[in-house]
Amino acid sequence: MTTLNTTRSTAVLAALAVTIGALESIPFPALPLLQRELGLDPAQAGLLSTTLIITSAITMPVVAKIADDRGGRRTLLALTWCIVAGAVLSAFATTFPVILLGQFLQGLGGGVLPVSFVVARQVFRDSTPVAVGVLTGLFTVGTGMGVLVAGPLADALSRQWMFLLPALVVAAVALVAPFALPGPENVRRARLDWPGATLLALALATLMLALYLAPQAPPTALVLLAFTAALGAGWVVVERRAAHPLVDLGILRTRGVWTASVTAGALGASYSATYFLVPQLLAGSGTSASEISLLLFPAVLVALVVGPSSGVLVRRAGARAVAVAGLVLVFAGTSFVAFWHSPWQIAVGVLVALGIGVGTASTALYTGAIASVGEQDTGVATAACGIARAIGAAVGVQLAAALLTGSAGTGVFHLGFLLAAVVALVPLAVQRKIRFSDAVARG
Repeated sequence: MTTLNTTRSTAVLAALAVTIGALESIPFPALPLLQRELGLDPAQAGLLSTTLIITSAITMPVVAKIADDRGGRRTLLALTWCIVAGAVLSAFATTFPVILLGQFLQGLGGGVLPVSFVVARQVFRDSTPVAVGVLTGLFTVGTGMGVLVAGPLADALSRQWMFLLPALVVAAVALVAPFALPGPENVRRARLDWPGATLLALALATLMLALYLAPQAPPTALVLLAFTAALGAGWVVVERRAAHPLVDLGILRTRGVWTASVTAGALGASYSATYFLVPQLLAGSGTSASEISLLLFPAVLVALVVGPSSGVLVRRAGARAVAVAGLVLVFAGTSFVAFWHSPWQIAVGVLVALGIGVGTASTALYTGAIASVGEQDTGVATAACGIARAIGAAVGVQLAAALLTGSAGTGVFHLGFLLAAVVALVPLAVQRKIRFSDAVARG
């Protein structure tokens, strides 16, 4: 590719990474506001904040497979318009079911990140780890920007603009993308595994419903979890027999992929619980949505350099070492917030945990997974990490919401942050089995 075409592709992928990150995090600082305007209880607020994430997990393997087989450009274009439709619906929703539907439609575009990795591998071949670091870093920046702008937009204008502003950016990118992104190479016209896709979607949707009902109806939630397990087992059987499986189970058994996925699940549970608890804690002390956003802003600034620098570190030190460092930072920052609750102390803890730790670990996880598979399986490998992260995030938020539903007071937040910190260390407790393909990831 020419330098000009590379620059155009980079600009499009960067804009999408930032915007998708923003849309995913926008509900968190404004949750107290959304709860008041829509009359939501903590359990409903938890479901609202995880619907987009879980929907992303449901659709991610499908769109990743399509991108691997038929090219990333066309797939990205379809996803961007789903995002725009969902954001507009969320903006003008007046009831809980309608805003849930809007978040669901936005979630259909959650496959943008793994699909972007497919395009990035095609564009930046010899610098894939750095490109992945840049994209994950920008995604983290977008997450922070969503946190930053949500409060001021809601306070100064209305909650509608929290969703409409990113939607306008995505729409602009969608109009430019056909002329900026490269066409597919080595296109494979394999038949899509619809039975496998349906079973996986049902399993993940049932899991989301079980997590939502767990605080209110534990017996029903247990039945749904058993049903989820049965659907998952059926999916494995179908994938083993499929001529063109949605997910090659051999890829999931690849050391770099399954270890990255396990770690991504723990990371997602940890940071999502923190993102949910911090606004609730601050709102309880009378902090406005704008003030919450400003307190979380420092994490955005450090994320600007953490992603790319983490990609360089992966090439030099290996994915495993960088992932471990990131998880330790998540633990340290979250533990700090568990014991110290003044606004500036919370800002420092979030900066360490979410600004540095999550960005560092995410880059290492995706890079390790990509380095473990061939170019034709980039989307599926990164989607596996994305699914694990989404499931972990849903579990983390729902557990945090259950804590707040069951009781109140500072002690609940203390316990919630401590649990989030410990979860980040779970992969380290089995670190002899959690090993990345470092030699490959450096190349």
